[in-house]
Amino acid sequence: MAEKEKRKVRPFYPFNEYEGMTLPHMSPTKKDVDKFMGSVRNFNSRETDVLMCSAMKSGTHWVHEIVSMLLHQTTEYNSHGELNDCNFECQTDWDRLEQWNSPRFFQTHLPLMYLPTKHVENGYKIIYLNRNPKDRAVSNFHFMHKKGVPVGSWNDFFDNFVLNDSVYGGWFSFTKEFEKAVSQKRNNILPITFENLITATIPTIRELATFLGVSADDRYIHDIADKCSFTNMKNNKTDVPSTINSGKTVIWRKGIIGDWKNLFTVAQNEKFDQMYEQEMKGCDVQFTYNA
Repeated sequence: MAEKEKRKVRPFYPFNEYEGMTLPHMSPTKKDVDKFMGSVRNFNSRETDVLMCSAMKSGTHWVHEIVSMLLHQTTEYNSHGELNDCNFECQTDWDRLEQWNSPRFFQTHLPLMYLPTKHVENGYKIIYLNRNPKDRAVSNFHFMHKKGVPVGSWNDFFDNFVLNDSVYGGWFSFTKEFEKAVSQKRNNILPITFENLITATIPTIRELATFLGVSADDRYIHDIADKCSFTNMKNNKTDVPSTINSGKTVIWRKGIIGDWKNLFTVAQNEKFDQMYEQEMKGCDVQFTYNA
């Protein structure tokens, strides 16, 4: 714990802009955002690569742990720092990734249109992770506060980051683009949700194992489910340096469905529902909002 308390939160702010999209403060995007985005598009994907694309605060660290266990046929937690190592937004040396053994597992919050061209066009595996936008918004509010982003009160955040969401292009754009690709079956995409991981943990892990083409009997899947339960992850998983603040995690908070009710006012809920109906017209996707 003493070592954890010495760690500092990796800068997340000020944001960077790219083609109308707001990107968190990361070394590659801060130095040269155009070069970074080009590096992502031109990344030399392999047929065995697996890419997880998730909306921020949708359970990325959780699913990363599950998928890593499945790919490596273990129930041991990842070593310290591995998520940042495989996060596209943290890459400062793309050449080093060529030295990695297959299968390689990468993660990003970038929209589908910005993903590696080779990966998308060749139909390599993509895990698309999402979460109901209300719970995600509340989780994002607490996360940004802890990361030092001057978001103000919840009411300020609702106006500036929920009604006017531009982070990674915004949740609506991210979701509609991926849902369209899933419905058209033009890519090799497995859609999963935060809510299904909670309410149907075993079937969802089994679905992931099948998609990844790995061996996973019932006992092994149950062992992963137990090791990767939210409580066990929060109590036992060592976070990467960017998620530690004075010895406290900024990643593992509640992990529940319906936390949005603790912050959304009646008026805000009605306003968001109206915006959702307008934005998502023609997009046949359903999310769970109540436990």
